[in-house]
Amino acid sequence: MTGKKQFAVFFCIAIILNVLQTSEADNSLFFPYGLSEGDAFLIENDDGSTLRRLISVVFPFFDYEHRSLFVNTNGVISFLDAVSQYTPDTFPLGDGRRLLTPFWGDVDTRNGGAISYREVLRFGQDDELFVEADRIIKESFIEMRNFVSSWMYIATWDRVAFYNPADPSIRNSFQAVIVTDGRYSFAIFNYGDINWTTGEASGGDGNGLGGIPAQVGFNAGDGVTYYSVPGSQTAAVVDIETTSNIGVPGRWVFRTDNSNIEGLECTTFGKITLFPLVGSMLGATQVLISGPCFNATSLIVCDFDGIETFGRLLSVKTALCVSPTFYKVGRIPLRVSLDGGRTFLFKGTFTIRQCISPVTESNQRESDFEITWDTEALQSVTEVDIVVYGYREDNGVEFSGPVITLAQGINYRLGIQRVSGLPYAEIDFEIGVIGVIESGVHVTNSSQAALWSKVHVLQWYKGYDTEDWCQDWWDVEVENDDSFLDVTPPCPCTFDQAQLDIGRFSPHPECDIDISSPSNCIHKPGATHCVRANTPSKKLGGQACCYDSKGTIINVFDLPGGGYSHRRHHGGVPPYEKNGKVPYLSHYLTDMLPWTYCCRFGEHDDPECKSFARLRPSQVCDNYKPPPPAQGNGDPHIATLDSTMYTFNGHGEFTMMNALNGTFILQARTTPLSGIPAATVFVAMAARYGDSDVIHVQTNERRVLDAYVRLAGDGQNFTRIDFDQASRWAFTGVSVTGRNITSGGILIAFDGGVGLTLKASEGAMSILLVAPDSFQGQTKGLMGTWNGDANDDFLTPQGSFLSPGLTTEQLHDQFGLQWEIDAAESLFFYELGNDHESLTDRAYRPIFEPVTNPFVDQTLVEQVCGTNQFCIFDYQTTGSQSFAENSVEEFEQLEEAVDNRASFVSCPTLSAPANGSAIVTTYTPGGVARFVCDRGFELSHEANRTCQSNGTWSDSDIPTCIAVFVQTTTAAFVSTDAATSRVTTEDVRSSASSFSRSTESQTASAGSTAGPTTPLINPGTTPLITDTITTQPRGETGSTEGYYTEDPKTSPQLTSTTLQKKGDDGLPTWSIVVISIGSVALIAVTGLIIGHLCHKKSVTPTKSEELAHQNPTFVKVESG
Repeated sequence: MTGKKQFAVFFCIAIILNVLQTSEADNSLFFPYGLSEGDAFLIENDDGSTLRRLISVVFPFFDYEHRSLFVNTNGVISFLDAVSQYTPDTFPLGDGRRLLTPFWGDVDTRNGGAISYREVLRFGQDDELFVEADRIIKESFIEMRNFVSSWMYIATWDRVAFYNPADPSIRNSFQAVIVTDGRYSFAIFNYGDINWTTGEASGGDGNGLGGIPAQVGFNAGDGVTYYSVPGSQTAAVVDIETTSNIGVPGRWVFRTDNSNIEGLECTTFGKITLFPLVGSMLGATQVLISGPCFNATSLIVCDFDGIETFGRLLSVKTALCVSPTFYKVGRIPLRVSLDGGRTFLFKGTFTIRQCISPVTESNQRESDFEITWDTEALQSVTEVDIVVYGYREDNGVEFSGPVITLAQGINYRLGIQRVSGLPYAEIDFEIGVIGVIESGVHVTNSSQAALWSKVHVLQWYKGYDTEDWCQDWWDVEVENDDSFLDVTPPCPCTFDQAQLDIGRFSPHPECDIDISSPSNCIHKPGATHCVRANTPSKKLGGQACCYDSKGTIINVFDLPGGGYSHRRHHGGVPPYEKNGKVPYLSHYLTDMLPWTYCCRFGEHDDPECKSFARLRPSQVCDNYKPPPPAQGNGDPHIATLDSTMYTFNGHGEFTMMNALNGTFILQARTTPLSGIPAATVFVAMAARYGDSDVIHVQTNERRVLDAYVRLAGDGQNFTRIDFDQASRWAFTGVSVTGRNITSGGILIAFDGGVGLTLKASEGAMSILLVAPDSFQGQTKGLMGTWNGDANDDFLTPQGSFLSPGLTTEQLHDQFGLQWEIDAAESLFFYELGNDHESLTDRAYRPIFEPVTNPFVDQTLVEQVCGTNQFCIFDYQTTGSQSFAENSVEEFEQLEEAVDNRASFVSCPTLSAPANGSAIVTTYTPGGVARFVCDRGFELSHEANRTCQSNGTWSDSDIPTCIAVFVQTTTAAFVSTDAATSRVTTEDVRSSASSFSRSTESQTASAGSTAGPTTPLINPGTTPLITDTITTQPRGETGSTEGYYTEDPKTSPQLTSTTLQKKGDDGLPTWSIVVISIGSVALIAVTGLIIGHLCHKKSVTPTKSEELAHQNPTFVKVESG
């Protein structure tokens, strides 16, 4: 630096009497500043700065957190050190120079002007200063619609002069406002009159022009990440008050909290920014779009995966499109046209999710109920209609409406509407949603925007008799193929197993122990946590498993909160869009609808719910096998799938696991812990399974962990996963969950059944892997060779097995380093300036054995670690008690998982008796099995059994189910129409009516025995048939004799018709059996239960099928 004597002033004063309170410059964009606002001021100086200013919050700046800053005279706010340099350097800059530069040039306030600054805290939501900042940020960044600032810092350079001017009246005015809510941060640069660019010492002339002009932008200090406003360090920077990146001349706004540079100027083609990134598959989601250079003549058309919708312009920076309905989920391409659809020059990616529910409804089963909605969810909407849409799968899949209009022209900002008295409408939908839809927009208009409720049954409107509905459902469902029950995945036996087995099961969104909500598990009484199978079975079904407060699995036959088998998987089946394969909706229609009608809307002890439980039984961990765990944590220590423990402190990128000949790959990156060069830690991992998308996770100082996804076949284009918009993301072949990353970490589940739990503390990542059964005998890498033999875990890439007795140093050189990956096979995401080689140090030598650390209290080491050598190693090496405690916690979790698997005992599958079921609480020790019979049958004897600790049942005896007969009440006969040889409907109904009246006043004794009745023969005819009905006490065998003809070829056709009365459980309690031969008909009105005659599952010795008759209780019985 030449041409100017260094002069720095490092002090400030609170009040300067001669500071101008107003300015002739146009500072209309400036936030209030000056004496009246309580600003502090820098004394007149050249190249000075404030002292380090402590701030009240943590300010995030490019993934680093700062608790102090400097306001520098030369137009810079810095975070690590003061900046006295007057000639700006070209960005990017390294050496940790983290700078915000609203106008980095040679300011000299000795020649005029003032520099003031203040910190502002938000004490009320109506604070005008913060309201304005929030408005600017929300309008500038479409993804920040919910941003609420809590802190800001305002630094103002008011009419400041430059070094050695020919005319001291040549001044500049500019302001920097930095804002944060503690998570996100932004910089707002405001410009008044800008008249000079350069001081004399930087090569400028007496008018402040020429030389090396000012720098405007920001620098992250890593030598890579930066942004310079167009025109920076050129003569054009003098016109910055006429430019903008948000369409407001004289104002530039940037997001500064993460390493992704955001808030730049618009473009004429390329990538777009979307908010939200996700939308409901029901459609009608407003999607805000920024990035393109919009203007008043732009004709916006959005193409959602081939479906075009018209959009509209909200501002010069933002457009809006509305998503169409999809019957699928996942990522889809979104293209945007500005010329009415002729060309699509802008591209982005939108994600379709199953259902998003910003609308809630109370008293859903009543005709008078309340609807509420999020009044911030829709843009530019004033009035809405409240409607009902329906979903069905009769002739293909259909989501349509409105099938009912509940209210119209409602003020959207009210956010609430009471519905009283439902209008009449004929609807043919069993399930649907309530929609809050933009008024005055027809369904066919692609600009329609809406908010949807959760999917629910429409019984509140249709007024079904759910008992009859359940009986009808049983009649149909009992005949359907139930082979899906044979391949549903077995449930984890306990809550702890369910928490670990993330490769095969995920938490149920409506009953998750990690969700704090009054509605959590409200529809799962008795349960505290439920999980669902991640992937469809071979028969396309699914499985839910629920657990009580003791961690014990619940059987839906015992409690309505139990999980049950699903005929349709909740996530649908690719390619979706067909009956039975639509995500969530097919499952709701097929599984949740009958559960709601038969169990939720009734009592659990009702026969309807018991019938449902038999057709959708719980899978209570029959044949379940806990997955084996492997782990990497600490400094770093590795546990293989066969539980071999060792330490490997390589510095680079390594293969943790290669399974199924490269089908599954897990790689990990290690680097020395900050300030601890003697040992390394895991800082990143990357994985894929087959053709799945690649997932990369790395440590982050602010967010603890960041996850990135690279779409299959998309080169090295990684995108950071935004867990603020959705806690769970489903990609091709893999899902990623990050609900509470600080404590719960990031969970990754691949479709192949492998699961990863990633956590981080103090900059070190821990990796917990659970493997599916298919990996057994098929793994290699740093996590070992899984075959049940811990002695052969150290297999080199060359195929040599090393002795488990090698020293840590020998394992480091002969085993660990051998598994370094090649750059070409890397799955990792690399930030700018990094690659495989730059992150690998093959000459690195760590400490191999723990050395007593003189700065550590050895008593504490013993207290924290006990005899755990890995914990001792970590404590002595890092000197950190919390680091060692984290290691202990991770080891304890691993040991619990290993012990759980090693000591796991279960009993074999129980067979059910014919015409009955086996109801098992759990197949683990202590589980109880009991047997129940179908209606019309009774157990031969009581036979409850208990699963014993040795894995056997306490009794090998299986009872039988015996048909039950009750006393005949009456008998009669009538003649039929000889021409048809059938009993007329009127005849049967007349007999039924007589029987119903007689049974009201008489009760048969179930235990009595009556002799055979007199054979019923029509007078005057030849007896072609006799019918003897013999009754027996309950539990004994009854018989019906007769049904005999001499010659089947010449005898009249024998037919039999049965009319049945159903009881409260929907099953028959009495029957009218009509047997007709020729002109003779015998009607036996009995209390005889004939083994579920009307239920198709009980077809021995007869098979029944419902007649196409007006009265659905008529059943034709084929002679068996």
